[in-house]
Amino acid sequence: MSEMYTCDKCGKPTTNYSKYISGPIGDREGYSVCDDCIKQRGRERSWENEQWHKDEITCPWCGFVDTDSWEFEGEYDDEYECPSCGKPFILERVVDITYTSKRRIEDMPEGWDGE
Repeated sequence: MSEMYTCDKCGKPTTNYSKYISGPIGDREGYSVCDDCIKQRGRERSWENEQWHKDEITCPWCGFVDTDSWEFEGEYDDEYECPSCGKPFILERVVDITYTSKRRIEDMPEGWDGE
């Protein structure tokens, strides 16, 4: 009989075990997830139909692309409604900000020649 482990998600006994690829994390060598939890996560991922990091709001139900997405001002909305099919979905706005800095030439030491 195979060695039994405990599912890290629901606590049920399982024979499933996977070692971490990059070695132990903390005091653990790997993790266990039972078949039921694997199947449930697969259903959730299929159901979500997540439209990952699109440039415009895209409905996960009908695929409608809102070309006026730039007008959306909220950061997170769990009751956003598709303007095309009318179905609600979760909307998360992701904003990336970067900065560039450089020295001012007038602040360089007297006689500085670029090295």
